Amino acid sequence: MHYPDSKDRSAELLRLAIPMMAQHPAPLHPITYAVWYDYLAGRNQNLKAEIDAAASQQVPVGDELVQTLYHRHIAEAAEQATRAVSDGLREMIDEVGSTATQTGATVSAFKATLDQGSGALPTLTSPAAIGSAIEQLLSGTRDTGASLALLLARLHEATTELEQLKRELDHAKVQATLDALTGVTNRRGFDEALATMLAGHPTGTPGPSLLLLDLDHFKRINDQYGHVFGDKVLKSVAQAIRSCVKGRDLVARYGGEEFAVLLPGTALSGAVALAEQIRTTIAGARIRRGNGGSGNGNETIGAITVSLGVSSWRPLEAGEAMIERADRALYQSKSAGRNQVTGAP
Repeated sequence: MHYPDSKDRSAELLRLAIPMMAQHPAPLHPITYAVWYDYLAGRNQNLKAEIDAAASQQVPVGDELVQTLYHRHIAEAAEQATRAVSDGLREMIDEVGSTATQTGATVSAFKATLDQGSGALPTLTSPAAIGSAIEQLLSGTRDTGASLALLLARLHEATTELEQLKRELDHAKVQATLDALTGVTNRRGFDEALATMLAGHPTGTPGPSLLLLDLDHFKRINDQYGHVFGDKVLKSVAQAIRSCVKGRDLVARYGGEEFAVLLPGTALSGAVALAEQIRTTIAGARIRRGNGGSGNGNETIGAITVSLGVSSWRPLEAGEAMIERADRALYQSKSAGRNQVTGAP
């Protein structure tokens, strides 16, 4: 979602949001802040109305309500933007079509005038009659030229508007498939990418392969250090995974603390090797609780570990079946002690 606020304005909204967030039981994570930011900014009237209604009924804004408000009024904004672009496109097409119709009528009328004039000119004998006929033809020429110029100008404007609409549509599509917290593809984007990948996969080529990754003991991290730090861990893990992949490989937040990686042209052996690289990269990282300074706020947390399951697509297999095999392999990694990679047979 686009936020047009200046730095001073956003700082003021932050100052106002913190005490409001503290009055409610929802964890102080980025999604909670996004909800209260939009509420205070006053641009999202539907969100404001729902929160005000909850307040009037003395309903506390807990995590479940925050998640509902976020998905209903913020995450779906990209889809609404897409619809707005579509509406704008239809209006522009209607307007250009109307201008073209009017120009066509003018051209048709001028053609009729030309036909009539060309038939009448040979019969005219007086200079006055000939001059009047020529003036009528010139007037029709000027009217037609003006109509054509208007149509050309509107078509030029339409080209510019189309370019802007395309940019807005592309932005809306991207936003609709991004996870707001981690910046990687969300579950919707993953499902769309998997369907497209399997539909267009060349016969006889390796892959595609799938990695499913789950953070080990993530609930313990949230319970011990809080949800704010838990969100920081999720973002760091997403960044670590992205650092290991390249090209057409796609990283997605599959749900909660689970991530997925789609590898369009990688066989099972290569996918397992990449999964091991991701595992060691994450296990070797160290995450600090704060951003600097000293004391517990800058405490370095022990190793964050992940378990992974890997599967490779079988010809004619449904995408859901490949996901199920990767999920079973992930479960085996968890059952065998976590912090390891299992490849599905």
